[in-house]
Amino acid sequence: MNKGRILIVDDQEEIIHSLRAILLDEGLEVIAARDGQEALHVVQNESPDIVFLDIWIPGIDGMQTLKAIKKIAPGCSVIMMSGHGTIETAVKAIKLGATDYLEKPLNLEDVLHLVHAAVSSRRQAAKSVDQSSILSRPLIGISDKTEHLRRGVESAAAELGPILLVGDKGTGKEFIARMIHQAQGKGRHTLVTVRCPDLTENNLEDELIGRDNGSGRSRSGKLAQAQGGSLLLTRVDRLPPSLGSKLAQIIKGHAEEEERAGIPQGKRTRVLSTSVSDPGTLIRHEGFDEVVATTLAHRVIRIPTLAERAEDIPLFVKHFLAEASEEFDRNITGVDDSAMERLLSYSWPGNVKELKIVIEHVVMTAPGPIITAGDLLIPGESKSRGTDDIGLETVSPADGSTRWDVPPETGHATHGQETRSRVRPQKTLRGRAVMYGQGLHSGNKTGLTLSPLPPSAGILFGHITSGGTVPAVLHNVESTDFSTSLRSNGSLARTIEHLMAVFHIYGLTNVLVKISGEVPIMDGSALEFCRLVESAEIITQDETIEEIRISEPLELPLPEGSPKSMRVEPSDQLEVEYFLDYPPPVGKMHMVFACNGPEHFKEQIAPARTFGFVKDMRMMDQMGLAGGGRLSNVVLLDEEKVVNPPLRFSDEFVRHKILDIIGDFYLLGRPFVGKIIARQTGHTENIAMMKMINERLKIL
Repeated sequence: MNKGRILIVDDQEEIIHSLRAILLDEGLEVIAARDGQEALHVVQNESPDIVFLDIWIPGIDGMQTLKAIKKIAPGCSVIMMSGHGTIETAVKAIKLGATDYLEKPLNLEDVLHLVHAAVSSRRQAAKSVDQSSILSRPLIGISDKTEHLRRGVESAAAELGPILLVGDKGTGKEFIARMIHQAQGKGRHTLVTVRCPDLTENNLEDELIGRDNGSGRSRSGKLAQAQGGSLLLTRVDRLPPSLGSKLAQIIKGHAEEEERAGIPQGKRTRVLSTSVSDPGTLIRHEGFDEVVATTLAHRVIRIPTLAERAEDIPLFVKHFLAEASEEFDRNITGVDDSAMERLLSYSWPGNVKELKIVIEHVVMTAPGPIITAGDLLIPGESKSRGTDDIGLETVSPADGSTRWDVPPETGHATHGQETRSRVRPQKTLRGRAVMYGQGLHSGNKTGLTLSPLPPSAGILFGHITSGGTVPAVLHNVESTDFSTSLRSNGSLARTIEHLMAVFHIYGLTNVLVKISGEVPIMDGSALEFCRLVESAEIITQDETIEEIRISEPLELPLPEGSPKSMRVEPSDQLEVEYFLDYPPPVGKMHMVFACNGPEHFKEQIAPARTFGFVKDMRMMDQMGLAGGGRLSNVVLLDEEKVVNPPLRFSDEFVRHKILDIIGDFYLLGRPFVGKIIARQTGHTENIAMMKMINERLKIL
C-alpha cells in the first residue's frame, strides 16, 4: 500500500520526471497532468492527497486551477510552484487555499517535508469527517419555486432510480445533480460526467464500458469509474438520435450486472441526466428514442428559470458578491437601491449563470465598495451605441471609453452620402486560456490568461494576482516609448499592441486579460496570440457593436520637414499602407495590407517580429528596458546586417509596423474601418491620430 497519492501539474517534462523520481522513492503514488483541465479531471476521479501545481500551465492557469481544486476537494493540499515567484503571488496563492509556495528549482528537503506533513494532516482530518455535513451548499432562495425544488431534491436523494434534470441554460442543472449525489452520502470522486454531445458511434462503448488498449491493460469506462456513485449524462437532448437505443441498452445492461452481482441497492450506480427539454417534448418534436427517455427519467425534476423566482435574486446577488469579492480581493460590500432595481427588472435569459458572470464582472471593475446601477453591464440597458460615419456625435463616459450615440437618421444620409448599417456581433471566448513566456522589457517570466466577459464589457487588462483592471481604451494610454502601455487606478498593462491587433482582427470585443504587468513577448510576433484565441474558441454574443468608419480624409499635423506622416481615408475595409525608410540594412520598404479576415492576417502580418538596432537595445538596457530581449524574440540589426537571420519575410520590418498600427487602433474601443497611410511613424503617432479622430467626432 502506498503512503499517499501525489498529483504533479506541470508542462515541463523535466520537472515531472525529477519530482516523480523523488516521490516514488518515498513509496508514494504519483500521477502527472500537463494542463489545468487534465488536473481537474484527475482531482475529480483520483482524489490525490497532494497537488504540486505550477502557476503557468496551458489551458486553465495555475491560480484558476487552484481555486477549482479547492472547490472540488477542499481538503486537498495544493503546493504552488513557480520559476519566478514574488511575495505578492505567494500571498495570493495562500489566500486562495494553497498549503505552501515553492520556487523552482525545487529543494529536495522542502519537497519531502511538505509532502509528509500534508499526507499526515490529510489522513488525520479524514478520520474526523462528519458525513452529516456532506450537503454543505444548500439551495439559495426563499421563493415557492425554490422550496418546491428543494423538496424535489430531497425526495430524489431518498430514491434510487434514474433522474432527469430539466431546465433552461444556466439554471444550474449540474449543480443540482451534485447536490443529489452528495445528499446520498456518495464520495465526490464517484460522480463521473459524460457529455452526450461528444458521444459518437465510434466512442460510445469505449467511453461508457471501456476497452483493452492492446498492451495487456484495460482502460476502464465511465460506468466502472462511477461504481458506487453517480454517472452524470449532461445534455442528453443533444445526444445523436442514432445512439439512443444503444445508450439505453448499455445503461440497462450495467444495472442488471450490478443486480446479478448482489450489490446492495445503496451501492449501485445512480444515473443522473440533464436536458433543456422535458422527455415529452424530446419524443414528440426532436425524434428522441422513447426507450432512452423511460430509461433515464424514473423521476423528472424541473429547475425554474431565474425570472420565475425573481424574489431570490437579492439572495443570489449577496452570495455571488461575497464569493467574487473574496476571489478577486475586492472590498465590495453590497449594492445600492438603483442597482438592485436594475437587477430585479432584467429578464435574465442566461439565468443564474448569467447573474453570476455579471456580478463577477462588476466586482472586478467597480470603484466600490457599493455597486451602483452605473457600474452594471447588463445587455439592453440603454439604446444601441456605436458610430456609422465620422459625422456622428460622441459621448465619452467617465471610464474614458469611446461610445457613440447614433442619431435617428443613421443608415440613411450623412453629409450627403448614402450609408448602410455597419453593425457587427460582439464576441468573447467560450472559456479561459493561458500562455506563459517572458516580458520584453522586464525580462521576468510572465504569463497571460484570457477569460470571457459579458456583452459590452470591453477589453480589460488586470494583474494575475489582483482584482484591479484597466480598460483598453485611448484614455488610459500611459506610454508609447518602444511599446504601448496602459495605466488606470493603479493597474498597469505594458506591451499590449500585438495582442490588441489579434483582438481587432478576430473581432473579440469582451475579454478579460490577466498578466503580471506585461504581455509576454513570445517570439516577438502575434502568431502565438492567434493560436491562443483560436484554441479558446471564439463565440458570438447577442449584443452588437458598430464600427468606426471614416467618411472624409484626416491628416495628422506634424512639424514641417518631418520625415513622418499619417493620414486616414474612407475605405470599405481595414487597410494599412506603410512606407519605411531606415538606414541599412533595412532600407526602403513599402506594403499595402487590406485585411480580408483572420487567416489572411495570420499568414501575412501576425508572424512579423519586433525588430531593433543594437545601439537602441544598449540604450534601452541602460534605461532598464528590454531585459527580456533575446535573439529568439527580437530581430536584431547592426549597421551592416541582420544579426540573427533568417527573416520570415524579405520585408518583415514593414509588416511589423502594420501589426503595431492594427493593435494600437483598437484602442478606439470599436472595430476601425478605413485606410491608414503612414510613413516612418510609431506608437506615438498612432495614438495622436486616434486622439484627432476622437476630437473630430466630438465637433461634428
